[in-house]
Amino acid sequence: MDRNEVILVGRLPEVARIRSLQSGSMFGSWRVIVRRRQRGRGTRVDTIPCVSFEPEVTRTVAEWLPDDMVEVVGSLRRRWWESDGSKSSGYEVEVRSVRSFEHRATTLSAGDESIPAPVPIPPRPVRSLVRTEAGATGEERALGADRLRAVPRR
Repeated sequence: MDRNEVILVGRLPEVARIRSLQSGSMFGSWRVIVRRRQRGRGTRVDTIPCVSFEPEVTRTVAEWLPDDMVEVVGSLRRRWWESDGSKSSGYEVEVRSVRSFEHRATTLSAGDESIPAPVPIPPRPVRSLVRTEAGATGEERALGADRLRAVPRR
């Protein structure tokens, strides 16, 4: 049995672009940044393009702010286009459902006064991305096993 299902949980790097199509329906496009499992130094991420033609999804995504932690569920699609006489293609997730886990604090400006945004939910620990070694101190565990040598012992 064939199956094409994608579930992504990551951060939104920028606001979604919402456009009206000639048919009158709405089309939303955005990106989700997903961290990879760490190997060595530094954090590596994948930036994955997402699109949706679903009205409920498009309305929800239009309310998201940069740095929101979100989940998208959909299918991987390959799109083709032609530009300057040459054909190109790319992959994107065609999203059928979404949800937001947390909003980051942002100060909104309304003319001369600033309106504080709602207090954010504290970030959840992502244990699957942090390896630890037995016997490491709490501080060392918080930094992850790949950085153990960089933390001096007291």
